[in-house]
Amino acid sequence: METQDKISALPDEVLGHILSFLSTQEAISTSLVSKRWQPLWLSIPILDLDDITFIQNGKSYSSFFNFAFGSLLARNVQQPLKLARLRFNSCGYDNNFPYSHFKIWVNAVIQRGLEHLQIEMPRPFELPNIILNCKTLVVLKLYRFRVNALGLVHLPALKTLHLDNFTMLETWHLAKVLHECPILEDLRANNMFFYNKSDVVEFQIMPKLVKAEIKVNFRFEIPLKVASNVEYLRFFIKPDTECFPVFHNLIHLEVSFWFVVRWNLVFEMIKHCPKLQTFVLFLPLESFPPMVWTFPQIVPECISSKLRRCTIMNYKGKKYELQFAKYILQNSRALQSMTIHNKRVRNTYFANPQDKIRILQELAMCPKSSTTCKILFKS
Repeated sequence: METQDKISALPDEVLGHILSFLSTQEAISTSLVSKRWQPLWLSIPILDLDDITFIQNGKSYSSFFNFAFGSLLARNVQQPLKLARLRFNSCGYDNNFPYSHFKIWVNAVIQRGLEHLQIEMPRPFELPNIILNCKTLVVLKLYRFRVNALGLVHLPALKTLHLDNFTMLETWHLAKVLHECPILEDLRANNMFFYNKSDVVEFQIMPKLVKAEIKVNFRFEIPLKVASNVEYLRFFIKPDTECFPVFHNLIHLEVSFWFVVRWNLVFEMIKHCPKLQTFVLFLPLESFPPMVWTFPQIVPECISSKLRRCTIMNYKGKKYELQFAKYILQNSRALQSMTIHNKRVRNTYFANPQDKIRILQELAMCPKSSTTCKILFKS
């Protein structure tokens, strides 16, 4: 009895959609199934490449780029390329990284009407200028690059910009890049470093921004006014932060401190978020000298009537952490959940299970404004 191949009988559009969920290496391997499958991977408007199979086989960066070029050149030059993803999983198995080949490959994919570009580099190489001057890009995610000399920047269609482990020579470089993204909706600036801090840098408010995640080095902080229109914000508060803009649209806020929590800054920030519904506080991983706590004289309107979810990360059971949790429970009428996380990177803060029980008992006995609030403990 002959077995019918129902998958191969599907239309090209359906099979192409299925293949789009595979890496380019995996998609190409399906061409060995039959003649029916041979041309299908060429119709996928996606290049998704990583060097993991080349590392496992002991090959070089050059052989990887030969494959990357071959995957691109095999396609019809008139066919638009929607997404290109290039990931390097090795930190240097081949010290002779062919940067010139990399630049040629980037130029080639951008010239095909690219909309989504994501690159993870093995080491901090200079960012090719053409990337920041691409009028078709909608999503740009870059990991481990540097910018020493900023060229022409023009990103009129960009809606998502993620910069991770990114180094720039001057702080005004970042201000310039953001200025040239007029419709940006999602900004991630994580672990950014600047060699020179300019005395006066004019960052402008980004009216279309909906989500922002900001974490830069100690010497510089992106002005929060840039993200004053967002609905979702995650950032590190510097101890010398003096003022906050009003976040009229903010409903989800995640705040982290480098070392010691300054509770006055926590409440000052919350006061400037009139619609806040979710608040996540990341406490420092390590224990430092006691953090001074003073009960606020007033209860911000968002805490009393808007806040629905509060989460405390890296909870150690310290006196001031408990006082903060109690304050939220006592004053939040709309609170649905108070979640306590005590997990560290490798283990938990509480080796003794009795500590967890004690904390839960303390919070459970605390008077609550919300009759429906649940207290959750995660480790």
